[in-house]
Amino acid sequence: MSQPLPRSTLRGHHRVWQVLRAEGELAPPGRLKAGLPRPGVHRFDPRCFTNEEDVLVELAQLGMKRIAPVYRLGPGDMRVHGYIEGEPLSVSRPPGTALSRSEIAQLADLFGQLGTIPPAALERVHACPSFLRPYTSRDFLRGLVRFTRRRVYAVHGPALRGLFHALRVDPAVLAPTGPLVRSAALLADRPFCLLHGDLHRDNLIVAEADGMLWTIDWELALIGDPLYDLATHLHLMRYPPTQEHAVLTRWARVMEGQLPGSTAGLSRDLPRYLAYKRVQSVFTDVIRQAHLVRATPPDELPEQLGRAGELVSAALRGAARTLGLGKVPGPRAVEAVYAAFSAVPTAPSAVPAPAGRAATRHAGP
Repeated sequence: MSQPLPRSTLRGHHRVWQVLRAEGELAPPGRLKAGLPRPGVHRFDPRCFTNEEDVLVELAQLGMKRIAPVYRLGPGDMRVHGYIEGEPLSVSRPPGTALSRSEIAQLADLFGQLGTIPPAALERVHACPSFLRPYTSRDFLRGLVRFTRRRVYAVHGPALRGLFHALRVDPAVLAPTGPLVRSAALLADRPFCLLHGDLHRDNLIVAEADGMLWTIDWELALIGDPLYDLATHLHLMRYPPTQEHAVLTRWARVMEGQLPGSTAGLSRDLPRYLAYKRVQSVFTDVIRQAHLVRATPPDELPEQLGRAGELVSAALRGAARTLGLGKVPGPRAVEAVYAAFSAVPTAPSAVPAPAGRAATRHAGP
């Protein structure tokens, strides 16, 4: 979630945080975090709540363990978070490495706590009108695909159409008649609960005091199908294959005990949610890297192009089956596409295809 910057500043995906030393009546809790929105940050995920602070306050009243406290400063509406002293789990357990048994147990307990929080418990701070909310797992996944189609691709795609074409990403995969929406019609129904929505190694803090995991960054919290939270977690955590099965087994046992029916259709429906997450990552990464490449100074551009090549190629590889890609462009080919894109800022549609034409099976109609 955070990256150290000068003067005790942390850069999150959605906000920049100033870490402050508490004084006066707030001194006992220790350090505090005050967040400001990052200008120019684009939204790639739906949200159910206007403010992360609203969610944290409600969760504290519901007895949720190991989350940051929220304090109100002064007579206005400024709210700050208690700072969790420690380091992200990604420092000691980088992506691709296994977690300890204790850490897996704590994550299962976190999912179990979320499973006990029904939609009605957060009705007071829910930002979506009731008539626009999904109430079945099928509608929930349809809504996710629709959000990516309308609020991600439709917003950014027209200016980047040439880039998507060069990478052989067919937006028809997001269409109402595309493979993701068709698979949504096959989902089993599961009861809804609170979802974290972004549970990965950088959003889990290993506390200095006792080594326990604290959960931060509730910006993308949702009310919805618990299987989506699991799919997002598995997609972002990158467990070793040998440990992923143990995580699944532990999740299913805990969730079925806390929220009966939450594991219905698990083996069939988890791949459907994972397919969506992988496709969503492609659209998100292609767009984010395009903006980064355009904003990078010339002397730093080669390094940024290399990062874009590695990241986008990996995302394409993960979603290749759903996208209908016969051959996935490698990092060097993707880097060349972005280099051409950066050289033609006013005409992205002129970006050439990568060398070695890849056979493509259309993902949509």
